[in-house]
Amino acid sequence: HIIEQPDQQLGYLLVQTSWLKQRINSNAFNELGVTYVQFVILAGILELGVTRPIITQQTIVVQRRLDKTMVSSVVKTLIKKQLVSKSEHPTDSRAMVLKLTSKGEEIACKGKAKAKEIDTLFFDGIDKQALSNTLTFLLNKR
Repeated sequence: HIIEQPDQQLGYLLVQTSWLKQRINSNAFNELGVTYVQFVILAGILELGVTRPIITQQTIVVQRRLDKTMVSSVVKTLIKKQLVSKSEHPTDSRAMVLKLTSKGEEIACKGKAKAKEIDTLFFDGIDKQALSNTLTFLLNKR
């Protein structure tokens, strides 16, 4: 039996890389007063709102591949922080429409610039298209 060392196992390396990226993101987004997950939801509302008149929690869950319970919890926090507002859906009584407040939009925009800066540094020297294709392939296997 040949025993692989952790640094020879792709799954281990992927998890370690993910944790490193999470630490970098966490430190950067703390400066904006939000967690990285809060930013992802703020940015999702901002970006999806460009092409959709109505954004719901379910829209965020599906389009951003996030856990429904986690999105619900984070949205409650974003409402308390006055970064997101919630109103009744015009046709679906079970759903609520999410909108960014002006403060939420400001943080989403600043966060997008910060995320781009982080990614530029983090992925410097890597074939970004090949990595994107590989990660997308893996995500779509589920």
